[in-house]
Amino acid sequence: MPIFRVLLPLIVCLHGLLQESSGQTADSLVFTPAAAYPYPAPYSAYTARFDRLGRPYIYSANKEYGVVIFKYTQAPVLTPVRVFMVTQFQNLKPTDLVQRGQYLYVALGDFEGLLPQAAGLAIIDISNPESATIVGQWNNPTFNKGCAALCVDSTYAYLALMEKGILILDISNPAAPAFVSQFTPDLNWPTPPGLFNVPHARGLALRDTELWVSFDAGGLRRIDISDKLSPKERTQYLLPALDATAQPAYNSAVLAGHYLYAAVDYCGLEVLDISDPAQPQSAAWLNPWNCSNSSWNGSPGHSNQLATARHDSLLFLSGADTELLAYSVSSPGQPRLVGQWGMLHDSLATWGVDANDSLVLLAQLWNPLDVPFVAKKGGLTLLRWQYAKTSAAADPAAPAPTLRLAPNPVHQWLLLQFEGLGESSWSLYNALGATVLHGRQPAEQATLHLDLQHLPPGVYRLCWRAGQRAGSRLVLKQ
Repeated sequence: MPIFRVLLPLIVCLHGLLQESSGQTADSLVFTPAAAYPYPAPYSAYTARFDRLGRPYIYSANKEYGVVIFKYTQAPVLTPVRVFMVTQFQNLKPTDLVQRGQYLYVALGDFEGLLPQAAGLAIIDISNPESATIVGQWNNPTFNKGCAALCVDSTYAYLALMEKGILILDISNPAAPAFVSQFTPDLNWPTPPGLFNVPHARGLALRDTELWVSFDAGGLRRIDISDKLSPKERTQYLLPALDATAQPAYNSAVLAGHYLYAAVDYCGLEVLDISDPAQPQSAAWLNPWNCSNSSWNGSPGHSNQLATARHDSLLFLSGADTELLAYSVSSPGQPRLVGQWGMLHDSLATWGVDANDSLVLLAQLWNPLDVPFVAKKGGLTLLRWQYAKTSAAADPAAPAPTLRLAPNPVHQWLLLQFEGLGESSWSLYNALGATVLHGRQPAEQATLHLDLQHLPPGVYRLCWRAGQRAGSRLVLKQ
């Protein structure tokens, strides 16, 4: 299999790592392809979620393809077991979905293009996913900009309606969702709308009676929903440094403890301390693609969805052409890039992401316009992830020869210092396990400078071998 040949060098490198001393620090994630389900053109996968009851099922919202329920085995293999066509949703396209207990809630209404659809909601009973049934639907053509996202609690569903703001539905009776209220936050903040900067409600994060709304071109808003009939906008937030760099587009957010993690389109990831929700403070802004006002189209990355794992210590971020980024957020104010999957310009682009404690799920697009990125292969990709460890001497009783490197992270020149290794060989692998650089180092030459300027930003692993000794180091290219 071609993918096995691609990954073989990395597997060999990792085999050496797993035999090293147990006192090392896990400093990176390694991704291994587990399964894939490609869609034929013109079908895309926008959102995909693991079953929240621990069952081996995946739920996907796919616009033109409808809603598809997959079962995955331990191998794993992705097998569609239930399909709901768009015609079963009154021709409204599914764009997002969330699960609560035995019900799957599906956002309806295409929000892109020149002809957005009416906003709607479908409720699917997934007590038995393989014989799931639609139990209730609602839509209203008054709200005619589509529905980009939703979240739910035990009684209500909240829908993000682009420039129509947010919508609240009563879902206490799944068979008969009912309109409660609609609320449009201040669209003139931070500036009056223009042709290309209309604030769109794109993402939602819910906690108790607070709804955080992610707006592209409109910052983040905190909405008080304690009175469902009369929501109130309580907080407006926009990072001044981001606003001075590029037109900010907050696409989605997740809440974890006292922090909010926001996907900021082609400007990466922002972390907010919301200990005082009335006065959120920026704790970190990571800009992996060096965004600017002129770099939106053709940017190597566009972040859309986020997911956390391992008790919110890991954060996975979808990145369009940069398919997946993984951050350690054990210290939320100091997120650290620990893994990356995907290669630039490979015609694969990730929109949605979900994760559990061993798997990451990517929802990928087909985009015929190639704007703002090339995306030719829609479908689902399932990855296994695991920690990798830094290297150490194989024989603790012997001197500890090693390979040192600096600076790390690195922009261009990486200095390698071979200390007591003797004649050695080395290879640099990208996130897919492909060799990007390799060489041999004579015993009499203690240092080597590598020019990494031509490599795309991401996580790499430098593996070395000297006689019976072997090890590796994580390299972060910025």
